[in-house]
Amino acid sequence: MQRVSIQVEEHEGSERIGEPIGLGIPLPKGAVNNTQHLTLVDGTTPLIAQLEPLTHWPDGSIRWVHASALVNLEPNAQKELILDYLPTSLPSASDPVVNQTIAGLEIPTAAGRVTLQPNSLAWQVRNQNEAGVPSSVKLSDSAGAQCTAKADTDWRITHQGPVFVAAVLKGQWVQQNNEPLMRFECELRIFLETGLVQVELITHNPKRARHPGGLWDLGDSGSIHFRELAIETTLPNNSTPRVSPQATDRSPSTFDLVDFNLYQDSSGGENWQSRNHVDANGEVTTQFCGYRLTIAGKLEHEGKRANPLVSIDHDSGQLELAVPHFWQNFPTSLQKEGNKITVGLFPKDAKSPYELQGGERKTLRCLMSYQGNTSLSAMAYTPLTPTMAPECYEQAEAFPWFKANTQPRPLDQLISEGLEGESNFFAKREVIDEFGWRNFGDIFADHETLYQTEGEEPFISHYNNQYDAIYGFARQFALTGDRRWFELMDDLASHVADIDIYHTEEDRAEYNNGLFWHTDHYLDTHTATHRTFSKHNDTSSTPGQTGGGPAEEHCYSTGLLYHHYLTASEKSRQAVLQLARWVTALHEGKGGFLEQMLAIKKREVPALKKMIRGEIVSTHRYPFNRGTGNYLNTLLDAWILDENGSWLQQAEAVIRKTIHPMDMIEHRGLHDVENKWSYLVLLSVLFRYLYLKRQIDAYDEHYAYAKESVLLYTHWMLSNERPFMENKRQLEFPNDTWVAQDVRKAMLMFQASELDAENTDQYRKLGQNWLKQHTITLKHSKESHFSRILIILMQNYGPQLLATPSHLSKDPDTTVHHQWELPVLTWRLILSRIAKRALKAIVTFRPYREKSWLNTRLDRH
Repeated sequence: MQRVSIQVEEHEGSERIGEPIGLGIPLPKGAVNNTQHLTLVDGTTPLIAQLEPLTHWPDGSIRWVHASALVNLEPNAQKELILDYLPTSLPSASDPVVNQTIAGLEIPTAAGRVTLQPNSLAWQVRNQNEAGVPSSVKLSDSAGAQCTAKADTDWRITHQGPVFVAAVLKGQWVQQNNEPLMRFECELRIFLETGLVQVELITHNPKRARHPGGLWDLGDSGSIHFRELAIETTLPNNSTPRVSPQATDRSPSTFDLVDFNLYQDSSGGENWQSRNHVDANGEVTTQFCGYRLTIAGKLEHEGKRANPLVSIDHDSGQLELAVPHFWQNFPTSLQKEGNKITVGLFPKDAKSPYELQGGERKTLRCLMSYQGNTSLSAMAYTPLTPTMAPECYEQAEAFPWFKANTQPRPLDQLISEGLEGESNFFAKREVIDEFGWRNFGDIFADHETLYQTEGEEPFISHYNNQYDAIYGFARQFALTGDRRWFELMDDLASHVADIDIYHTEEDRAEYNNGLFWHTDHYLDTHTATHRTFSKHNDTSSTPGQTGGGPAEEHCYSTGLLYHHYLTASEKSRQAVLQLARWVTALHEGKGGFLEQMLAIKKREVPALKKMIRGEIVSTHRYPFNRGTGNYLNTLLDAWILDENGSWLQQAEAVIRKTIHPMDMIEHRGLHDVENKWSYLVLLSVLFRYLYLKRQIDAYDEHYAYAKESVLLYTHWMLSNERPFMENKRQLEFPNDTWVAQDVRKAMLMFQASELDAENTDQYRKLGQNWLKQHTITLKHSKESHFSRILIILMQNYGPQLLATPSHLSKDPDTTVHHQWELPVLTWRLILSRIAKRALKAIVTFRPYREKSWLNTRLDRH
């Protein structure tokens, strides 16, 4: 294994003292089998580091490892850390001591100890002098009545290493009438060298939405409402607080106040009163621009966007508080009254109670430091982002078709507009004020404004990770090392994992834990938030459709996979597996008599009728479109992530039932561009499947089948595909998004050139011509800055770098000829399918299941 250089750079002019950093590092296949062979070095000094394997290669070697450490750095300085391989493994380090005491789990730190109260959403931090500072989480319902946190079990240690210990408590909030309100999950991450405590709190409504008519507006009976969620800390007597509302300023203003309330009501941006912030009644909920610092209701100071630091000296020590994304996740507050200091994650100062929709959740964080001389404000609001040279990703084959240090080309220049252009991804947020706890991290779908009249207020339209913007951001971060790409990836992944995924088990199987579509094309979202269909729209971009829910054609998991790799986010890991289980249930069902009878009616009976009429019917079971492509892609992500799962076998079974080396392409109807264009997405996923199989030298029959099949279609493309915009009459909305989709075609040509030696030159020439033509078109387009276009380009980036013969794949099976049966449905096969479904219907029949199946489909009003 080659040494991995990690760069850590301070950009903000702030000294960093004991700041936690972390980065996922890809490792080449076979290089490292155990983290005890790895060491992290600062110059010649070994660092205390916590190394966590995230996933492994099939041979058992580590594929990605996450490194955590604490660093010190002078303002505007830079340092290099080295991850090195040791031929002789280091002795196993003993885990930090975690004591079970009568008072609860106790974690010693260099500053004292942290005690987690048993089965309670509370903890206490004691310093070396045994002075204790207790904290707890409180929640009040919509009427302001306090709820009780009822834990499922006691605190559970999830990470235990030399840098930090993490503990998690899960449970539910119970109202005073003993009825459950919603669920919680709290993680405390305790850094042993500094005593820093990071609190991460997830608030979750596990109920289903009722979505009458397939419409998902606020005010749904499945929503829950609450007034406040806060972390309350009790201070020793004689405390002296200092408040810095803008702690990241070069010379921040500081206020010495006995009691205070610093409340961020809105984003403080130009469009702080945006319709993006309406409630169920369509009323804007923001009350004033920015934040206010008040004393007993009297205004002391006000501003736009607070990045606050509260520092408190008390008889027994110090306490500092900071809340990452304080203004972005408004409403938020920091308040002191008497000896109580309260972090308002959902403060009671808001105009009205909060509505958490069915299946919706939100994750918020707070940093608490119990000793002085820290750089808490910098680590909370401008955290260090370690980077690696792109060669590290290339050598480890971390991304498909990844090539480091190539000269920028027109495609790169187009993508760079996402950071540098006037309508870059950060600037887009300001247009509709894409801030607030439900919105922050998502992308304004500005392409939906294309057909609005000039001067008209832009639609409120959310992107919901279509075409996997998270993946595009992750790849650009690896390619360029620009921390802004990392920031966009991290913000969006957090939003998608919380808001865009439908976190419930109570709805129909084809909706539970699915990903919501982007908001409806060329329409305002009104009160549907990030859930596509609103009762205020009497039409839809899809003819004949005015409602619906999560669906297979909008399932994007690869970005969440890479977010997990780069950050070790357990939320993103679980999101990938959730989406894989959801999309499997959507396609395969969960079992049950009524479900199987409906499947026979919708799938087998139409095929049977065609055969009775004498038509030739294909054996294919899955649509030849992006829905099946997304299904396959998610199964591949789950296979990489879940080393013990059967996801690969499932994916290969789907491939066999979707495409065939002897397909009669003329029967596919691919010339119907408006309805069939997305077969391109499916082909892209099949090329990814082949790439992943080559990575592990799995040149088996499944590989040969997929390769012959996909090349059958790319060879057809050589003679039959044309740029979409050559015939605009075939398109419902002829705009330059189609030009970006043509870039996808070019990438398919490059991918085919890697596998088809006989036609390599023809593929490469056509790919180069298409890529040149379409990038020139986009360069001069007034639409090229739109979110959808940029994200399609990022999603498909990479295969163009294969345009040299040296990258040709050397498949060992090129001389093998397989005999495949024709994909024609026979009477024996169709009757067998019907019999299997009927048998499954009988075997899986359960009265409660049938009742639930009916209820989730009929109870929509």
